[in-house]
Amino acid sequence: MVNSSIVGDRGIAVILVNYRGADDTIECLASLFSGDTIPYVIVADNASGDGSVARIAAWADGKGSVPVANPAHANEAYERIERPIEYEVLGPGDLAHGLRKPLTLIETGGNLGFAGGNNRGLELALNNPEIDLFWLLNNDTIVEPDTVRKLRQAFADAPDHAMLGTPLRLYHDRDRHQLLNGMRFNKWTGAAAGIAGGSAIDSPFDRQDVIAKSDFVCGASLAVTRPFLEDVGLLEERFFLYYEEIDWAMRAKKGRHRTGFADQAIVYHKEGASAGSASRLSRRARSPLSEYHHIRSKMIFCRKHFPALLPLYFAQNLVIFARRVARRQPQQARAILRATFGRPLG
Repeated sequence: MVNSSIVGDRGIAVILVNYRGADDTIECLASLFSGDTIPYVIVADNASGDGSVARIAAWADGKGSVPVANPAHANEAYERIERPIEYEVLGPGDLAHGLRKPLTLIETGGNLGFAGGNNRGLELALNNPEIDLFWLLNNDTIVEPDTVRKLRQAFADAPDHAMLGTPLRLYHDRDRHQLLNGMRFNKWTGAAAGIAGGSAIDSPFDRQDVIAKSDFVCGASLAVTRPFLEDVGLLEERFFLYYEEIDWAMRAKKGRHRTGFADQAIVYHKEGASAGSASRLSRRARSPLSEYHHIRSKMIFCRKHFPALLPLYFAQNLVIFARRVARRQPQQARAILRATFGRPLG
C-alpha cells in the first residue's frame, strides 16, 4: 500500500485551484499521493457550487475510484493508495495556523480566479516555516511517480534559481510536449508562444537554451522558493486569469531571482480544461470567458508594464474582434469588445 497518511517531504507544498473540476482534481491528487515523495497538498476551491469539495473529501475518505480521463494513464498505483488520507477543510479565515494535514481543502469563499485561489494556498503554506518550495500545479494535470523528487533535486542542483518550470506533456497525446518550461513573450503584441510546443518527447533539447528562451514559466506547473515569495510577493489578483506568470516574472527581474528548468520533472497537462482556453495544438477555439479574461488581463498588464503601448494593444484587440465577427463567433466578439473597453462580461 502507498502510505499517504505521512507527508514524505515537509518542505514542499503543492497548490491546486479547483473550479467545478473535481474529477480532474482527484486524478491529479491520486498521481501526487501515489508518488515516491509525498508533499503537502492544498486544494483551493473557488466556490465551485457543484459539490466539488464534498466529492474530493469523499475520495480522500476512501469512497470511489480515481476518474482517469485517458485510459493510457490508467495506473494501478492509484488503487493502492492507503485511504483515508488525512485532510481538513478550511475557510478563508482559517489560514493563519498553517498546514496540519497531508491534504488541505480551502473553501475560498468566491471565484477568485487563478491568482486569488493560488494566493490563498500560498498564504496558508507560508505559515509553515519548514516549507521552502511552493509548487503551483494546474488541477487538470497528473505527474509521474518521481516528479516531486525530481523537482526538489532540480532546486538542490541549482540553488541560485528561484523559479522553475517543468516539461509539460500533452495528457491526451503523451508523445508530444505542450511546451518545455515556459514561454517566449512579445511585448509588442502581448502574445506568448510555448517553447518547443508540439515537439516529440524524444526530440533532443538543451536545458540551458530552454532557460535562456524562458521569458516566464507556464503557470500550469510553476515552482518558486520562499525567498522569492518573501521578496517579490504573491500573484497579482487583478488579472484573475492569464498574465499572472509574466507579471510575476517581470517583477522578479527587478530583483536577483533567476529562472531555471526542472527538465526531469514530468507533468502531463489536459490543457485549458477549466477556462476553455485556446489551444494551437488541439485547434480548439477560445470560449467567450477565456476571450474576455485574456483581453482584460492583457490590457491590465500593458497599463502596468508598457503603458506607452496601450494604443497598439487597443488596435490589436479591434483586429481580433473583427476576426471573431468574420468567423461568426458573436459571443467571443462581444467578450473581446467588452474587455477592451473595461466593461464586465455580463
